Amino acid sequence: MTNYLFISNSSNFKIDNVLINQINLILSNQNIEFSNREIVKNDFYEWCLEEFNNNVKKKIEDIFKNLPIDINFLNISSPRKKRILICDMDSTIIEEESLDEIAEDAGIGNEIKNITKRAMRGELDFKDALVQRINLLNSYPLENIFKLNNKIQINDGAIELVEKMKANSCITVLISGGFSPSVSYIAKKIGFDYYHCNNFLYKKKDGKIVLNGCVQSPILDKNAKLDITKSYLKKLNFTLNDVISVGDGANDVNLIKLTGIGVSYKGKQILNNVADVVFNHTNLKGILYLQDYQI
Repeated sequence: MTNYLFISNSSNFKIDNVLINQINLILSNQNIEFSNREIVKNDFYEWCLEEFNNNVKKKIEDIFKNLPIDINFLNISSPRKKRILICDMDSTIIEEESLDEIAEDAGIGNEIKNITKRAMRGELDFKDALVQRINLLNSYPLENIFKLNNKIQINDGAIELVEKMKANSCITVLISGGFSPSVSYIAKKIGFDYYHCNNFLYKKKDGKIVLNGCVQSPILDKNAKLDITKSYLKKLNFTLNDVISVGDGANDVNLIKLTGIGVSYKGKQILNNVADVVFNHTNLKGILYLQDYQI
């Protein structure tokens, strides 16, 4: 395993030589041997460390805690370039929570958003929360979901992330607790090799196909995300160390904490607590830089 320190951001704030020299001085004063390099000018920098300890980590984090930068200490096992990418969709690959957007259009946005937030923080069981929300969407027209798909905003760096990893023979998989009309659309738009998601059940009403307020079983939850990932590993003869994964909420915890590199992207605290990397200010291209890709 190799020890790394990554300093990054994707905002208007620029990482400059003053900040870099401060970090170099802290490491030198702690007698830690290191080499550093610029991955992306002003945005992403890497230090390869002979060792690091919690005192150094705390000192660096305390000094720069008020700056809009991400500070991540990471032990990376070979291979650094992982062989399979597993992504969550809502609030990760896309800006929105897709179910919340449907609820907003249906006129019950606040009610469903409150349930979503509690589930993402781990305060509600995901399955129970999902069933509650879909029940509230009974009789919502399927055609409206297709219209909403055109308004979905893709997060910065998502397309480059998938394209670059596919170009380097990596398998890319979108695994979402969201629903097929939106997940299939995003998977195809971005170019994921495979996708997995939940499915609505439908009925006809006034000549239109509408939601019947139920979810097709089995429900894809946090356990299913890990199980699906393991099924790919078995088929490809890979290990969990070959996986880099990214998500944002409680439903991603089981996956993120066990994969080779687990990334929390603007995530809830419950996920930040177990993730190897936390990006609050860095876009999704940062996942490429962690693996030593250049774009």
